[in-house]
Amino acid sequence: MSIHYAHYTRYGRQPIVLAITTVSLLVAGCTPTPDVVPDQAGGSVVDQKPGENSRAPKMERALGFVYKLYRGSAWNILSHASDDRRANSLNVAMPDFSVEYWVTAFKKDTTATLTGSFPTWARYAALTAYGEDGMPFASVNMADKGAGRTFTTTFTSTESDFVVLARIYRTKSHPASLTQAEKFAVTVDGEPWKTASETKARLNGKVLEWPIQHAVGHALAKQLTSERDMQMFRPADASLPGVFPNEDARYMITYPSLKGGQCAVFRGRVPEAASGREFYGFMAVEMKTTATVASLSDEDLGGWGSTYTVFACRNEANARSAGYDSTDASHHLLLAGDVKVPGVILRDLNSAAGQGLKATDAWAERGRVAPEQCQSVLGEAYPTLSFQ
Repeated sequence: MSIHYAHYTRYGRQPIVLAITTVSLLVAGCTPTPDVVPDQAGGSVVDQKPGENSRAPKMERALGFVYKLYRGSAWNILSHASDDRRANSLNVAMPDFSVEYWVTAFKKDTTATLTGSFPTWARYAALTAYGEDGMPFASVNMADKGAGRTFTTTFTSTESDFVVLARIYRTKSHPASLTQAEKFAVTVDGEPWKTASETKARLNGKVLEWPIQHAVGHALAKQLTSERDMQMFRPADASLPGVFPNEDARYMITYPSLKGGQCAVFRGRVPEAASGREFYGFMAVEMKTTATVASLSDEDLGGWGSTYTVFACRNEANARSAGYDSTDASHHLLLAGDVKVPGVILRDLNSAAGQGLKATDAWAERGRVAPEQCQSVLGEAYPTLSFQ
């Protein structure tokens, strides 16, 4: 692995080397030697004493280290998956290509106050706080606060250091990132924090991509990929730590082997437009890293109410052999390329209580939600799977 971004950071090469080396050691099960590491505000962060966190999951230790290292300025990490290497940054936890995530890290027992508004051009936006397990504990969204209306909200955690993600779903008519003026102003215990530039946030995301992919993928992939080539199901809630789930989104998944040029073909209908229905779409992911390699939103699928046939294949030649016709507007490609452990995710985002896949929440608390249970809730919006 070769990283060439060290010249840009305020402290030179040291934070990047620490981030990559320490996260890698934590994932491997080792405890880093330094007891004190520099934080972004110029002070120091004292790690836990040796052995104190020996029972903590490796992923939580890795994320906790990142939270410490990147405290001190607002929105200084950008996560945005893209098939354009220049735009791609921190592609982790199975995101859609149309979404961007701006991250700010905070210390345990501090109070983060955010003031601003959700952009009027966003199809969906939310502020969500996550602990070191990558699971949400507080959230506010555009359905709650509206778009373009200034408001103030606070987040704090007495359990651990935490991050707040500003999650923005962009439309095809507005593919640009948030401007500096559109980002929430952040104060911590009354002290204003400077907002990082987009360049700095994107480069931080690029630097962190590999170690966080390694941490999350190591913790997640093995427990999720035990069965291949089955109809889509909803994983148990207990399977989600580390993927920073949206409190309004629910997910179904399947693991097509795609061996010998075979394609996984999904047939269904995009749900009809309805109050609270925000997003519906597919992602092809590498389960070893949780990186997204291709995605299709409801806009890509033809819009609300459209029927679709999605060809999840290694390449377009395989898709054509499976019946893909580029002249058929209902046919769509979801190309996995050479990923080692393919996964296909369907994200159903609905801000209305009990709607869409949210209707399966009680089942997911107890364990995996079976395909027939998901289909009973989604109806035609459930994508049936065949292999061709």
